[in-house]
Amino acid sequence: MTLASHAFPAVQEAPVFRAGLDDCDKAYLGSLGFVLRRYPSHAVIARQGDEQDRIFVMHSGWGCICTELPDGERQILDFPLKGEIVASRPFEGEAAESFISQTELTAFEAPAKALLAGLARSPKFAAVLLGAIARQRAILVQHLTNLGRRSALIRTAHLLLELGTRLEMANAAKRFGFECPLTQYDLADALGLTAIHVNRMLRELRERGYLEFRHGAVHYLNRQGLECFAGFDPGYLRLPGESWGWSESPIP
Repeated sequence: MTLASHAFPAVQEAPVFRAGLDDCDKAYLGSLGFVLRRYPSHAVIARQGDEQDRIFVMHSGWGCICTELPDGERQILDFPLKGEIVASRPFEGEAAESFISQTELTAFEAPAKALLAGLARSPKFAAVLLGAIARQRAILVQHLTNLGRRSALIRTAHLLLELGTRLEMANAAKRFGFECPLTQYDLADALGLTAIHVNRMLRELRERGYLEFRHGAVHYLNRQGLECFAGFDPGYLRLPGESWGWSESPIP
């Protein structure tokens, strides 16, 4: 569903673009043909193996990037959040993974070729896009480390800390917790665990006094202690020129 164009200026203020573009570059960004669309929850926005020539900037809601296996299993690679870019690795051609709406979401879409044209026009635009790509790579490096080397308890803690930090950086969460629509099955597919194992890890994190995950929200009970326990350093999430902008009010 295409939404009214009055919401369009928000794409220029997405964190990925806000920090590094001047007014001229933002005006050019506005000429690239971005359209704001709404998707219901669990809609397939781009399917693995299909031709893909679009780039997306998340505006609201949660997405899911996953690879689908022949036996019906899936591996969740990431959960795109507000202000983050979603694109097939080559920007065009067959999509290497599926992009699904985890919740109802809105996203700005534009032809990938239009965005690529901006790279030649503006060095700042190119630097911003490369910074966003480097950040996505850093996120995937941490997720791979989760799957390969971190214990089940630490990988669960690390992912929840990361998601909360990413939402804070987009002014979509508070310092003391965040709304989280993920089920234990979703977390299991992202962490390489079973849903039963995830349930046990969440219970242990609660019993250790680190966090609670209930009623669709993560509440930090001891964030500093949890970050130390999980070895979580949020530096890999920072975009060039971006400030943290922490909010100190707890979620309801």
